[in-house]
Amino acid sequence: MQSEPSMITLRSSSLAVEIMTAGASVRSVHLAGIGPSLVVGAHDRAHYGAANRSFLGATIGRHANRIAHGRFEIGGQTFQLSLNEPPHHLHGGLTGFWARDWSLVAASDTQAVLRLEAADGEHGYPGEAVVTATFTLADDTLQIVYQGEVSRPSVMNLTAHLYFNLSGGPTTQDHRLTVAADAYLPVDAGLIPTGEIAPVEGTAFDFRSGRTLSEGPSLVDHNFCLNGGRQAVPRPIARLSSEAGRVAVEIASGEAGLQVYDGAKFDGTILGLDGRAIGRHGAIALEPQAWPDAPNQPLFPASRLDPGQTYRHESHYRFTRL
Repeated sequence: MQSEPSMITLRSSSLAVEIMTAGASVRSVHLAGIGPSLVVGAHDRAHYGAANRSFLGATIGRHANRIAHGRFEIGGQTFQLSLNEPPHHLHGGLTGFWARDWSLVAASDTQAVLRLEAADGEHGYPGEAVVTATFTLADDTLQIVYQGEVSRPSVMNLTAHLYFNLSGGPTTQDHRLTVAADAYLPVDAGLIPTGEIAPVEGTAFDFRSGRTLSEGPSLVDHNFCLNGGRQAVPRPIARLSSEAGRVAVEIASGEAGLQVYDGAKFDGTILGLDGRAIGRHGAIALEPQAWPDAPNQPLFPASRLDPGQTYRHESHYRFTRL
């Protein structure tokens, strides 16, 4: 019988957050005075790790999102990655960072620090990698900081694959989303960016003034090009709210992109924290990160990381009652 992975519970004056060492995953977020978890998680704790193919709450790496044909070049050398979404590479491979058991190196009531090492050549990525994930509660805000270093020129792009449902209902299509992005990345049939950076003006991808998800595109699994590009200090990038749930989450990040996935592929096979099946549109993922296929797109913000450099990604999630 498979044993359950370890779990840490962080508490502040406003929040209680469960962190799994498997995949450095956020399993639940409870706001004082609100019943259901505002982050969608799996009822069965054994789901976390390699079985978590929907990436519920997991830390994604070594490179989040898709890399076309699982291939890129650095310094004239071609690196072939594993193809776990044939013919492409997704979220670091079949046993990416989301599937690994991280080491807990420090913990307090309001903070947990997890660490992971990846070997040179793991899933085809060059260089050894050492990364940390720090989860901190500050009143009504969950802060997530990723840091990483490599031993050879490589790429790195980490994100928290948090799925939100702010009402506890069967769908998030009534949630209202605002994204600070004047452009987005159109994709081909394999969800690989075409290379075009397209304005959202006049399209269903225009969430700048806020719109319900039902008013958006019929399928959203796209990168939004955040205004101002990558920044050292997190700035407001998105807001998701639910009138039914009387809750909002405001996201701030220093990253250049926000991947929005509307949960259209949930089919009821995973039971949520309340024991009910997670169905189509039962959760929406909002993932601050570098742009997809960045290693192959010279016009996109680079995701390269060299020895001696420190990768750092900081995002904040502030939960408030309406």
